[in-house]
Amino acid sequence: MKKVKISIDTNPVFEMLVSLNRIADSDQMESSYFENAGYSPHPRMTEIIEEIKNSLSLFYRQEIVFFFSKPVCSLLWELVISEKIRDVSQLSNMLAALSDDVALRYLLADVIDVLCQQEGEICQNEQAIEAMLADRPAFEQRITDCPSLSSADQEKALEFLRYPADAKQRLVRLLERYAQVFAPYVAELETLDHAEMEKSRKAYLANAETFITSYLKINVNILEPAKRIDLIPNAFSEILTFVLQPEKDRFVLIYGTFISKKRSREKRSEERKQFFKVLSEEKRVDIIKSLAVKPAIGSDLAKQIGLTSATASYHLTMLLGIGLVEYERIGQKLHYILNKEMLKDLFDKAYQDLVNQ
Repeated sequence: MKKVKISIDTNPVFEMLVSLNRIADSDQMESSYFENAGYSPHPRMTEIIEEIKNSLSLFYRQEIVFFFSKPVCSLLWELVISEKIRDVSQLSNMLAALSDDVALRYLLADVIDVLCQQEGEICQNEQAIEAMLADRPAFEQRITDCPSLSSADQEKALEFLRYPADAKQRLVRLLERYAQVFAPYVAELETLDHAEMEKSRKAYLANAETFITSYLKINVNILEPAKRIDLIPNAFSEILTFVLQPEKDRFVLIYGTFISKKRSREKRSEERKQFFKVLSEEKRVDIIKSLAVKPAIGSDLAKQIGLTSATASYHLTMLLGIGLVEYERIGQKLHYILNKEMLKDLFDKAYQDLVNQ
């Protein structure tokens, strides 16, 4: 891995965003990863989520599900990074200050990403996205015709597109209320994140590539263009790492503060258990077979196997979790690759464990 500038800091706004995702019950991939890895979520994180839920009316809980029912709260992460927001109470102010058209781009970020994957070069730059949103009727038709979007996602996207001012105001009010109930937990979460920050700093200073590949489980090929990497520990992310690329040569890695606890408990018997559990699902075996022939992007792989994009992402998360599948970013697309050496290694370990019992 080439030499890059690495910085590490905490940011409670990302804690707030991931907790919103948890409350929306939309973190199915991460929950399944917990189960597959034999790891229970940290009890204090679960308690905080429940305490926040109990502080919110049914109306606001429904609003959270409406706006944050995605595996990653990507619609606002870019805003937090670009505006350098660190105060949870300021996120709603920043969103309110945006024009309706600019806010619409954040609201439709996930939908635009899905369309980009399906339509190739059409979404590769800012001008293309602006042109896409400028022709509202044509964009509505693309949403309606997109097989990778569920009917619920299509309806939500069309509502955003037709009533952007109303959608922005709804989200602003939600964030204002959520910041109030989240504020009492900021200091506690910052303490957890600072402890991980000190641990991580020692690890990456000792060997940055080992830290990123072995500890965070990130394929260094993804970071090839990087001149700067920002590390942000996050208590609610627990054992997963989210990779953001706000600029061509800058990457932001938001990773769980409990990764090390999970890693330290992994033993050969646990690896074997995870391996067989992953292979117990026929569709995951089909994905392995397909990737053994050639790498593929997620949407193409879903079509080959006969799955929705969401279901394919779920199964790929399982395979990524034990290292059977890796990915690299080419443009705006993630290309999934079978780690054949890891597959052979896991089979060999499983065989040795079974015959030596």
